[in-house]
Amino acid sequence: MRYILHLALILLLLGACSGEDDAFKDKTPPSKPVLIPHLGDTGDAPIVIDENVMMEITDDNNGLDAVPDGHKLRLMWEPFIDTDLSHLKIFRFSDVDTTVVEIANIQPNTTQYTDNGPLVEREWYSYFVELFDTSGNSAVSDTVTYSLLAKASLIAPVDGAFVSTDNLRFYWNRADDRVGFYRVLLWNESNELLWHGDKYLATEDDPLWLQLPILTPPIPVGRTLRWRVDYFDWSEEHQMYMGSESEERIFTTI
Repeated sequence: MRYILHLALILLLLGACSGEDDAFKDKTPPSKPVLIPHLGDTGDAPIVIDENVMMEITDDNNGLDAVPDGHKLRLMWEPFIDTDLSHLKIFRFSDVDTTVVEIANIQPNTTQYTDNGPLVEREWYSYFVELFDTSGNSAVSDTVTYSLLAKASLIAPVDGAFVSTDNLRFYWNRADDRVGFYRVLLWNESNELLWHGDKYLATEDDPLWLQLPILTPPIPVGRTLRWRVDYFDWSEEHQMYMGSESEERIFTTI
């Protein structure tokens, strides 16, 4: 009997301690993570953010988007507010396969993630994330959506070429047989966008091309420039453009 009473007392004390631990345990979830939707594309007009502050759209700030390296989508989010974070789970579903799938479990010390797929062109993919703190509390973001297109195939200038900017033409083959539009983008060594031109088409045959206009100031000789072709097609259902980014090529001016 004495042994049973002693054991009961121990269990009572343990239960009391457990209750005290639960009482002091952090039960506040982290601040809701904020995913950045597709805000636009490099070469678009600046957009208004934060009470009439204008922001120039670039590859580094435009949110969920295609990338030049393969058939992939890059997901972006705003920096997290909390400091006691443990990990981040990333989930995906699509308009074709509505099953929610966890595609990544990563550390919360970054602001972007690249979904390597495999992804299907013209399928609309949706993403949300769940952010966990070290006490096991979590918060779920809103959902962002985008659709990937086939890539344009670059022809000229070839990678590593030495070319004159006088009457320079950029050539590429169309991405698919749909009617969309193409955007040629040209950057300098400092990643500054020097020029972009849009090519709207209906039935033109390959190769497609755009000519570099006379720029002011002109591009000096000996500069290493980078170019690519983005492809867009409008979705009436989603009221936004689908998109892709071709591989990028480098050439030097002579």
